[in-house]
Amino acid sequence: MGSRVIMPFKINWKFIEGNYAGAEKMDYNDEHWRLLQVPHDWSIEKSFDPHMLYGGNQAYLPRWSVGWYRKHFNVKPSSPKQRVYIQFDGIHSNSEVWINGHFVGERPYGYVSFQYDLTPYIRWDEENVLAVKVDNTILSPDRWYSGAGIYRNVWLICTDYIHITEWGTYITTPEISPDEAKVTARIQVTNHHAHAVECTIMTEMLNPQGQTKGKVENRVTLSGCETGEIEQKTRVIEPELWSPDNPVLYEAQTTIYCDNTEVDRYCTPFGIREVKLDTQKGLLLNGDSLKLKGVCIHHDLGCLGAAYHDTAMKRRLQKLKEMGCNSIRFAHNPMAPELLDLCDQMGFLVVDEAFDKWKSLFYEHLYDEWWEKDLEAMLLRDRNHPSVFMWSVGNEVENQGQPSMLKMLEQLVGFCHEKDPTRPVTCALEPHNTPISLREGSIEAKVEHTKQLAQRVDVLGVNYQEQWYEHYRAAMPDTLILGTETFPYYRGKDNRVKGYLPMNPWFDVANHDYVIGQFVWSGIDYLGETSYPSKGWSSGLIDTCGFRKPVSYLQQSLWSNQPVVHIAAFNEHMKSEFNPTWTMHWKSPAMEDHWTFPEYGGKLIRLVTFTNCESVELIVNDESYGKRKLVDYPNHLILWELPYTPGKIRAVGRNGNEKVCEHELTTAGAPYALKLEADRTVLPADGHEISHVEVTVIDPNGIIVPNQDFDVIFKLQGDGRILGIDNGDLTSDESFKGNERRTHRGRCLVVVQSGYVAGELLLQASADGGLLGETRLKIEEEPK
Repeated sequence: MGSRVIMPFKINWKFIEGNYAGAEKMDYNDEHWRLLQVPHDWSIEKSFDPHMLYGGNQAYLPRWSVGWYRKHFNVKPSSPKQRVYIQFDGIHSNSEVWINGHFVGERPYGYVSFQYDLTPYIRWDEENVLAVKVDNTILSPDRWYSGAGIYRNVWLICTDYIHITEWGTYITTPEISPDEAKVTARIQVTNHHAHAVECTIMTEMLNPQGQTKGKVENRVTLSGCETGEIEQKTRVIEPELWSPDNPVLYEAQTTIYCDNTEVDRYCTPFGIREVKLDTQKGLLLNGDSLKLKGVCIHHDLGCLGAAYHDTAMKRRLQKLKEMGCNSIRFAHNPMAPELLDLCDQMGFLVVDEAFDKWKSLFYEHLYDEWWEKDLEAMLLRDRNHPSVFMWSVGNEVENQGQPSMLKMLEQLVGFCHEKDPTRPVTCALEPHNTPISLREGSIEAKVEHTKQLAQRVDVLGVNYQEQWYEHYRAAMPDTLILGTETFPYYRGKDNRVKGYLPMNPWFDVANHDYVIGQFVWSGIDYLGETSYPSKGWSSGLIDTCGFRKPVSYLQQSLWSNQPVVHIAAFNEHMKSEFNPTWTMHWKSPAMEDHWTFPEYGGKLIRLVTFTNCESVELIVNDESYGKRKLVDYPNHLILWELPYTPGKIRAVGRNGNEKVCEHELTTAGAPYALKLEADRTVLPADGHEISHVEVTVIDPNGIIVPNQDFDVIFKLQGDGRILGIDNGDLTSDESFKGNERRTHRGRCLVVVQSGYVAGELLLQASADGGLLGETRLKIEEEPK
């Protein structure tokens, strides 16, 4: 292997909240600072403050302060000609970095990855001190919970004097056929020597089994103290194509040799796939028509806050995959690079987005100086991911359609095309244009206004405008439309954005070839963008614990190729989440998917069955309430009314006369115990990995008791800790940290993190009434 070494820089950081003069100096005394690991979010650890400035935006979790991080470390040179870089994948926000008392850079925007060259100030074989100041006192904040601190991963990277630059490879596949794929690699190489150097640059294309499927090498001369770019072309024979159903990844392995000695090796995962936009057929992936079955997500992870954790994110993506989701829109900023790796591996197409607003709100004071640097950071870092099929340069920006905005839109889109000519570019447009008179104006006026916007993007990305798709297409017959945000249950109607028509906007995608997909707002509940007592957005398909809501099965019935049937009861007595009035169109009627409704004794209860089967039969305690055909319900909401009778209710989905799926619910008895179920029962002793333990109140038969909630106390024995605790109820004032949580509709969640000592973790739970439960996790030594 070459001299490139990439080390995770997670552990043994010192942290203190507050602004401390001189904390950047090498000899500053940080002995009494808190010791922790990153990613870290100091805001999620706090108690809610209902009187907090901009509290609704930030989930009422205080963050208006400065934080300092310091890390002591040693670097042993592998050769006298070595460079040392520090890479941060995200610091929120306004970060400044020093090494051994020397200032190396600042980055105001909290969502991009960046590197600094530490080499001039490194003390070889001696202690070094890295100091990071994070300043969240600058207003105004994002519209959603952003978190505070070094909330993404950090890496120390050591290279030779001759090496591939930061995100310096660009892999494209300009021609693809069943026989071969032509692959082009553009590679930036830096020579830090003062003199010119001759070297050989070799790139191999490796398939998932590690076999070489293409190879190219060039002999080049690199000028002293300069960065140069070379282009290499090769072929991959009989390529396997990447798609959401078959996410096959190749790797471009680039090696630099000088004097027959390897000095650098840089690996770039990529996929071979062809994305085409056909004005009549829509989106074509590898020659086949594809509809985007997508959701929008923010970056927080519920009780873990903004601190990124790969295992937690993967669990969420698996839930989305279950319901047939094949694409994700990043709202409204670049995400952690590991999330893109997961999308590559699991098969999600991604709209990678740079900004929420331009010259208003959070980014206003940064735009002029930083837009080009921040946008380029996203494009260069993410351009090799096969999951990324489209860039977005903004969301619901100010002065939409006015000359100043159109000029900025042209500039941003043009910049994306220059850096990456292979991908289309969009901008998510809000339904309310400027001037405000257009809000109540005619549809014709809205169409003329939207034309100006559509001419400046490759795909017309629109939020909540499905009722105007046909008008847009009639006026712009070569324009493709993407629902960059759509409602999860209701639809707009005529000139009303909020028409409360119970017709999922998916039908506007399915019925028109020129509409290439939808992104439901939102896929997952998130913190912020609310008002007290709520702490976040509660109209997602999945709650902050990762528990699926009944409405998610409507989406699954529309998206999935697998047979599904699911029962949900409309419950007017249900304790609903608090929501500001303006958010009501994102809600669905109050629904629960259980069969424990004593309040409906002697009354009619109203049900819905979500299905993609031809017919559904509903059976209560062996009494059939008949079959209903899906074709008779154009909105796919098969509605039923019947007397509530405790016992068992069953929905049977059939295609023709063949039973293909069913869903059964049973009335719960009295609370009996707490069931603890871990998604991972074996963890490495790395002090980092986590297990999600779902906690359920059950009756003697193991049925969830959904209508009685309890305060549960947890006790953890062994080398580990409770990292987060939640119940999905965003109106709760309970902290996300600690060892107590009230159940919500019979459930809550505990996130357990391993320590460094092999052995066993015992998590015990107890609640009033003698309810008990436990689970055991095994902690294993990591292989040497």
